[in-house]
Amino acid sequence: MRYKVNEIFRSLQGEGTRAGRPCVFVRLTGCPLRCTYCDTAYAFHEGRSQDTEQILAAVADLLAPLRRGPEAPFVELTGGEPLAHPGASELLQALRGLGVPVALETAGSHDLAPVPPEVIKIVDRKTPGSGEGERWLESNLQHLVPGQDELKFVLTGPEDYVWAREWCGERGIWDRLTVLFAPAWGTLDPAWLGERILADGLPVRLQLQLHKILWGPLRSGV
Repeated sequence: MRYKVNEIFRSLQGEGTRAGRPCVFVRLTGCPLRCTYCDTAYAFHEGRSQDTEQILAAVADLLAPLRRGPEAPFVELTGGEPLAHPGASELLQALRGLGVPVALETAGSHDLAPVPPEVIKIVDRKTPGSGEGERWLESNLQHLVPGQDELKFVLTGPEDYVWAREWCGERGIWDRLTVLFAPAWGTLDPAWLGERILADGLPVRLQLQLHKILWGPLRSGV
């Protein structure tokens, strides 16, 4: 199986409950979505064809020496939209064979059923402010594993906040899944979002993009 790969790199995880933890990222090329705040437009088309063995070798090199422990490096398949690639689930399974945790960053616009259940799924539920709020498969909720997987909302303004709060409440999300609320970079004030979360007593985690704080919003490969 061959994949169009935009970049493979080692960095610190910038988002989610594993923020700050070393991670090897495999970024696949291509995405059918066009979110208003997209920060990886360079991955829409740029990349080169690699087979599974080449990808695994590159990832293994970046993981070496292989370390263990709760904060040891892990691997994340991202994009673009990785599940837009035929065979993405097979690649995830192959990455699991390296003996480290494997995560998937996806928009939830593609079926999660084929994804190995042990893969950590970080699902970005698109809000109306993203311009892609309709690109969602409701059936994907049944494939999210409590205590393992994460549901993320990138919020562009107060309207997105209210929408996300009501959407989670209507589905009983609070009681069973880890929820992340993130301000769209340069669009929504993080302090405002933090204050609203506290005022409303929401059981969510405020997420900031650590890699942008460290290295700026324009640098790739981090």
